[in-house]
Parts: sequence; C-alpha cells; structure tokens
Amino acid sequence: MKLDSGQQRILGSLAFFVTVLFLGAAALVQVEDLPFGDALYFSLVTMSTVGYGDVVPYTGAGRVLAAVMILTGVGSFMTLIAATSDHLLSRREQRERMEKLNMVIGVFFSEAGTRLLRMCAHMDTNLPQVRERLPKESEWTDRRFMERAKHFSAHSFRVEVDGESLAAIKIFLAEKSPLLVRLLENPNLLEHETFTDLLWAVLHIKEELEFRFDLDVVSEADLQHLRGDLERAYRLLARQWLDYMRHLCANYPYLFKVAAHRNPFREIHPV
Repeated sequence: MKLDSGQQRILGSLAFFVTVLFLGAAALVQVEDLPFGDALYFSLVTMSTVGYGDVVPYTGAGRVLAAVMILTGVGSFMTLIAATSDHLLSRREQRERMEKLNMVIGVFFSEAGTRLLRMCAHMDTNLPQVRERLPKESEWTDRRFMERAKHFSAHSFRVEVDGESLAAIKIFLAEKSPLLVRLLENPNLLEHETFTDLLWAVLHIKEELEFRFDLDVVSEADLQHLRGDLERAYRLLARQWLDYMRHLCANYPYLFKVAAHRNPFREIHPV
C-alpha cells in the first residue's frame, strides 16, 4: 500500500525517534553502567521532556550524553508529535471535503446522472448481462460491491444510437447545462478526478449534439463519433454510480433505498 506524504513524515520521524532512543539507552549502559531497562526508561523520560529525576547520570560522560539526547531526542519527539497531529488534522479535513463532494455527486445523480445513465443503459446492447448480475437491494454488501466493480470494469459498455435517442439526450442535457456548469465550478472537485472527468465527458457530448442541428440526417462517421463519446460517458457514469451507491449504503441507508429503487439498470423505460 502506497503511503501518502503525511504517513511518510510520521514514519520518518518515528524511525529517527526510536533510533535516538535506543542509541542513547545503549550508550548509557556503557557509560553509566545501568541496566538496559533503566537506561531505556531514562532515555524515554528525557526525550519526552517528562524528566522524573528518579534515574540521573552520575558521570561527566553521562551528563554530556544526556545533554546530547536532550538536544536531539526532544526535537525528534516534538517532530513526531507535530507530524502525527498534522496528519490527523489533514485526514479530518480530507474526510470533510470528501463528504461535501459526495453531496455534490448526490445532487448530480439526483438531478441528472441517474436519468442520463438510464438513457445510456436503454441503448446498451448487452444490458441483459448487466441486469442479471445486479444484486437485489438486500444484497448490496461490500463483497457485492467489489463484484460489481469488477463486472463494470469488464463490461463493454456498447450502445446503439439513432437520431431519436440522440435528440432525447440533446434536449435533456440542454436542460441540465446550468447544473453541470455549476457543479464544475465547485472547488471540491479538485479532490475527485474521476467525477471531474465524468462531468467533462457529459459536457462534451452536449456540445457535440448542439453542433449537429438535425440528428436524423447525421452521417455514419458522425454516428460512430457520437457513439464513442457516449460509450466513454456511459462507462464513467456506471462506475461513479456504483461508488455513489456504496457510499449511500454505508452511510445513508434511507437514501440508499431510494437510490436502489431508482436503479437505472433494472428499471428501464422508454426515454
């Protein structure tokens, strides 16, 4: 598992602290002729700035060693505490930002994403395979989510497009354009590259469809181009929807039930 910069800083500070702690204890064993347990205890209380005074150096060399431990060990201990505190605060702030972002994603699926995903699923040539593997509402567990994630990664996400279906998507995206633009302006999107890519993919489809005035007479080359754009957006939509459902299932069961009832893969209606 790859460590982030905060975790690396904590591990580095901890490694330095432990090194100074044991080197100091080993030196005290030699200089002060202390048992290793007492020497380790003295090193710890010195470096942590507690300094009970029940174990003290008696030789000149021991006092010099204690002074060196104070200058190096106390600094390493404080660095370790600061690194740990910064990491915990950073994690808390990150969780708060992700919670706000999940709210933004929720607005997207509530207002546009679920409907658009249903439109794409309605054109999916392999939709029966997806519907057969979708778990029932009572079966949405972590294991099931992992299975669905693997399935979505392997799914081809092929769509068959025609002028009528493209016209319906064009009208829908034109209605939702202000919402999509406002979502992109949200600074929290910097924390979620996948969702940002999804919004850009959807806006790109909107622009491509607006460029073509009469979708009933588009060329085969244009249809192929639009099909590729839709399949990319469809793939991103499906994966983001799955992640969002997992978030709801774990944190908001009552909202999950509503979202599961609106399952765009299971409830397919003419669009």
